[in-house]
Amino acid sequence: MRKLLLILAFAFPLLALSQQDPISLFQQFNGRYDFTAIGNTLNENENNNGYCGMLSESSATLNLEPNQTLVSAHLYWSSIGTGDFQVDINGTAITADRTFSHTSNGSPYFSAYADVTDLIAATGNAEYTFSGLDVTNLLSEYCSWPNGNGTGTNFGGWAIYIIYEDPALLLNQISLFDGLESVNVFANPINLTLTGINVGSDQFSKIGFLAWEGDAGIAVQESLYINDVLISDPPLNPSNNAFNGTNSYIGPPGNAQAYNMDLDFYDLVGLVEPGDSTIDIRLTSGQDWIMVNNIITSVNSELPDATIVIDNLGVLCQDRNIEVNYTVLNVNSTASLPANTPIAFYADAVFLGQTLTIDDIPIDGSESGTINLNIPVGTPQVFTLKAVVDDDGAGNGIVAEINEDNNEFEQEIDLSEQGLFILGNHESCEGQTETLVANFDDLDVYEWFFNGNPYGGNTPTIEVTQSGTYTVKGNKAACFVDESPGFTVTFNPQPIANTPEDIYRCDNGVQTEFFDLTQNDNNVLGTQDPTLFGIKYFTTQEDSENNQNEITNPAAYPITGPTPQTIYVRIHDSAQELCYDLTQFDIYYTPVNAEDVPSFSMCDLDESGGEEINLPLEFDGIVLGNQEASSYNISYHVSQDDANTGDNPLPSEVTIPVPGQTIYIRIEPTIDSNCFDTTSVEIIVNSPPLVNFTPSPLIVCDTDNDGFAFFNLHDADLDISLGDSDLIITYHPTL
Repeated sequence: MRKLLLILAFAFPLLALSQQDPISLFQQFNGRYDFTAIGNTLNENENNNGYCGMLSESSATLNLEPNQTLVSAHLYWSSIGTGDFQVDINGTAITADRTFSHTSNGSPYFSAYADVTDLIAATGNAEYTFSGLDVTNLLSEYCSWPNGNGTGTNFGGWAIYIIYEDPALLLNQISLFDGLESVNVFANPINLTLTGINVGSDQFSKIGFLAWEGDAGIAVQESLYINDVLISDPPLNPSNNAFNGTNSYIGPPGNAQAYNMDLDFYDLVGLVEPGDSTIDIRLTSGQDWIMVNNIITSVNSELPDATIVIDNLGVLCQDRNIEVNYTVLNVNSTASLPANTPIAFYADAVFLGQTLTIDDIPIDGSESGTINLNIPVGTPQVFTLKAVVDDDGAGNGIVAEINEDNNEFEQEIDLSEQGLFILGNHESCEGQTETLVANFDDLDVYEWFFNGNPYGGNTPTIEVTQSGTYTVKGNKAACFVDESPGFTVTFNPQPIANTPEDIYRCDNGVQTEFFDLTQNDNNVLGTQDPTLFGIKYFTTQEDSENNQNEITNPAAYPITGPTPQTIYVRIHDSAQELCYDLTQFDIYYTPVNAEDVPSFSMCDLDESGGEEINLPLEFDGIVLGNQEASSYNISYHVSQDDANTGDNPLPSEVTIPVPGQTIYIRIEPTIDSNCFDTTSVEIIVNSPPLVNFTPSPLIVCDTDNDGFAFFNLHDADLDISLGDSDLIITYHPTL
């Protein structure tokens, strides 16, 4: 009772401030179709009696039969406030495609819609969880006392309508209407007329509703009338409590609780009759405040739906006749379109002519035809050509259709463009062949001219290889077509990309990594005239072919990848850059490093004045360090100048004179002999020491007469070394 008192207290503001989105037809589907729905509330309890909460998510399960195929799926959600239009289904983000708003007693409410066909098609039969709707910060404004300051209108929920196809069904028409309208004791009743409906019979027909905020405990004249007949579905939906928080799609009444949300359907058998094109809905409420979000109907409907398109137009003849090709379709239909359906054509509002369909056009079928129309003198050069199917020429239709408002097709016509024209490329390249095409390919006779002289055969196309002006004229039966405007073709010079050279830079700490790519300009150009051609450089083959992303400063290009890097060259005609040829070369930024070599000592044992050494054997490995031996050449020289120039390399085996010699070493990559680094090694050749070859014998006394005595051989060191204490002397039992 408290809720009623609150509504009465705010009666005047409610009437003054109520705003809503009227319910109207949104989409229609025709075929062997039916609908079902899944959904759930976000309320744990009735939203009055002190309840003030909202679930963060809720779930529902879809179970289509094996013979039922998804056609489309439509998600609606609603709650308090001005709107939360981004939610989730099974973790997938959903953004509203359309939104609805409603204001009552100064408080805003919203609903939102999104097409979720792709999501449902990908997931199939499964449990679907709706989440992401957050109105927690608004609850206290809508909850009833003692937990809030509102009138007990805190609600939230969601529903998905599923349109499916079943071969066993009749040919039905599914109509989905939506908006956001309310009914209560102050705004009573809601009267709706559902239009655009075509009833063939009442077999298996039904109607569904999605409504918000209905209370199970308030049953005061809360009634639903369809075509003035009071509807009920007890015990789920009593006649005086149609919107009582139930879900007709989930089985027995005990399973159907959906607090403050109604997702219900009712049979229309006996309530609609063949030939009906509207359904009248009336909703009343003596107390409870209810918002209707959508209505969906399914009725047996066997009607055609004629539409037409203009496919193309023929050439405008000298006698002002023009040929029009058209197609009549019967796509969104549930019955064949009968033969001899009239078709009328208009220039703006002026009737031009009429024809008829030839055969019955089946469901989802079409029929194409041609009509010759005479364009009256005085018709504007630019006008609207209108084709109307199911039109007897006086604006009258003779066939009952699903949709009487989609029979027209309009196309703006510019008569100056309906002459004979040549299509093709104005620019080409020497040595190539271009195909020129007349814009109309169904003339009986074609006459082509090149620079005013006859050229080519009686065909809608010709192949040309010369620069000049081409024209064409012709006729089709009695339709003679004036000569086309001149079509000029220019064949630009075709360049040839001569072979460029690879470019090397040396990564030896002296040269930079910047390359002058234009060094190859002359190589690529060769003997061709530089005033006729230009050259561009690119980093990819694709860019060179598409003439995009050219290297903007080819004279100072930094290598951007590992060595070598391929550079792509495009040589093109200077006039149009249409004619071109491609080539490529590599740039190398070659690393080279000569490692330091420590000094090396040898001894002139034979006292010949020098000692032989194998230079590569001793030093190549040291000079290379971690560099790959097969990638480098190493040479040895007697001077730094020779090492710098690579002149006078030494053989592998050389004799180094006493007391030694500095050898200069050059290392260079095998791919680039101009890239090098140098180092040197100091080779020391020592002469044998001067010694006393006849030292005095060492003598000791055998004092104990046992035939043995101990000698200290180093007592002879000074005698042998001639007093040179820097010499090291060792003693051995044999030579």
